[in-house]
Amino acid sequence: MITVSVDDQINVAEEIAGIMKKLDADGIHEAFSDIQKALATVKLRQPDIAWLDIEMPGMSGLEMAMEIKKVSPATNIIFVTGHEKFAYQSFQLHASGFILKPATEEALKREIDNLRMPVQKRLTGVCRVQCFGNFEVFDKEDQAINFKRSRSKEVLAYLVDRRGAMCTSGEICGILFEDREDGNALKKQLRVFMSSLRDDLKKHGADEILVKGWNAYGVDCSLFDCDYYDYLKGESYAVNSFLGEYMLQYPWADMTLGELLEKPESF
Repeated sequence: MITVSVDDQINVAEEIAGIMKKLDADGIHEAFSDIQKALATVKLRQPDIAWLDIEMPGMSGLEMAMEIKKVSPATNIIFVTGHEKFAYQSFQLHASGFILKPATEEALKREIDNLRMPVQKRLTGVCRVQCFGNFEVFDKEDQAINFKRSRSKEVLAYLVDRRGAMCTSGEICGILFEDREDGNALKKQLRVFMSSLRDDLKKHGADEILVKGWNAYGVDCSLFDCDYYDYLKGESYAVNSFLGEYMLQYPWADMTLGELLEKPESF
C-alpha cells in the first residue's frame, strides 16, 4: 500500500506514517507538512490513501482533497482533524473517511477496512495473470498481452491452473485435443504452440515464466502476479474479486471452479 499523510504539524503527519508502517510494513508511507511537495508526490506515486489535516495554512485539507482528485482519482481521502464540525463538508467531497485527532492505530485500521476505493494490488512480477472471469495476461505496463495462437494462450492457462506442477506433453495434448488420439503429430503441434507462446511473452519481457523440462512444461509461479494464487493465500483484494467465475473460456477449468466454490479451504 502507498499512503501520504499531510499536516502543517510535521510530527502529527509522521505519527500517522509511523502507525501505517506498523500496519503495513511492506508499504510506502510518507509524511509532509509542505502541501506542494505532498501534491507532487501524490501525482507521482498515485497513493492508495491520503490522510489530510483539514485546517492548514495556505490550502485547507478540503481544498487539497479537490486537487488530489484531479491528479489521482483513485486515491482514498481520509480527513484527520480535531473538530467534528468538518464532518459534513468532508462527506460532501465523497471522502472515504473521517477521524478525530489524536489518530490511533485502531482508528486508522477501521478506515482502512472500509475504504471507498479498494486498494489495488501493485504489480511485483514480470506480468499479471487474471484467472477470475476470462483468462487474460497483462504486462508490467498493465497492457493486455495478445497471443498469436489461441491454443498457445490456452496452454499457458492450463499451466497456470496447475500452479507450477510440471505437465507432460501427453497431458497437455489431452487437454487441447481431447477428441484426438495422442501421437507424435499432436506433440509436434504442441511444440509449435509453445514456441509461439514463448515469442508472445518475450515481446513483453515475460518469457522467463515458462519452465521447460524433459518432455514437460510448467510455469515459475514466483515470477508473476495472479489473482487465483492470491485468493488461495487469502489476500483480500483477490477474495473480493472472485465472483464465481474462473477461466470462462475453457471447459476443463470447471473442475478447479467447482473446488473453489465447494471447498476453498481444501487448497
